[in-house]
Amino acid sequence: MSSAGGTGSGASAEQIPAYAVRRSTRARRVRLTVTARDGLVVTLPVGVAERHAHRAVSERVAWATRALAEVADRREEFLAGPEGLLPDLVDLPVASRTVPVVYAPVGGAPGTAVARERGGVLFVTGDVDPSGRLAALRRWRDRTARSLLPALTHDLAAETGIEPARIAVRGQRTRWGSASARGTVSLNRNLIFLPPHLVRYVLAHELAHLRHLDHSPRFWTLLESMVPSAEEARAELRGARHLVPAWADE
Repeated sequence: MSSAGGTGSGASAEQIPAYAVRRSTRARRVRLTVTARDGLVVTLPVGVAERHAHRAVSERVAWATRALAEVADRREEFLAGPEGLLPDLVDLPVASRTVPVVYAPVGGAPGTAVARERGGVLFVTGDVDPSGRLAALRRWRDRTARSLLPALTHDLAAETGIEPARIAVRGQRTRWGSASARGTVSLNRNLIFLPPHLVRYVLAHELAHLRHLDHSPRFWTLLESMVPSAEEARAELRGARHLVPAWADE
């Protein structure tokens, strides 16, 4: 994901790319973001007139054009709709395996598609509608994440002696993980599509937060003791969103 804010060179209306406008109670300023899924989005604080979205895009048109070009190929996958998103293979680096996907030509009532793994193959049966099949794949993704990620967290907890009170696997939009003062570690279900060293960094990061809920020097020292290459992993993680397959990037 790319983002921008502030001012820049102006542009004529003919040069301004298409954009969507969203409002956020958490936004403190006008913000531009570009993702493959959503394209160019302008987020406005509550109470800010919509004309400011047009102004923001016109002032940052060069940046927006470059950012859209960078995600153009992946954006085509989203624009193709559910049928274009259905994969033939699912790569699970965190489990060191690749799963072929077979779509059985069996009809059924809308919404009844089911994805089940048998013998190392993922069979999607039932509803032949692409949207139903995509939903079934995502449910399988969720089940797989709930199986893999807590187990990996407990393994690392055993190494470090930092055991969470609870582990939750969720569908966060912008975070790979978080930790609460009550000892809950929340993990993004799409971590299963990241390589093991990045998953370990995220798990270690959240476990370290159970000791230090800030980003103080003590926190970074603890994290480095758990992941000696933490700084490199942190930098790599910033661009890891593209590793999530388009069908799973909701």
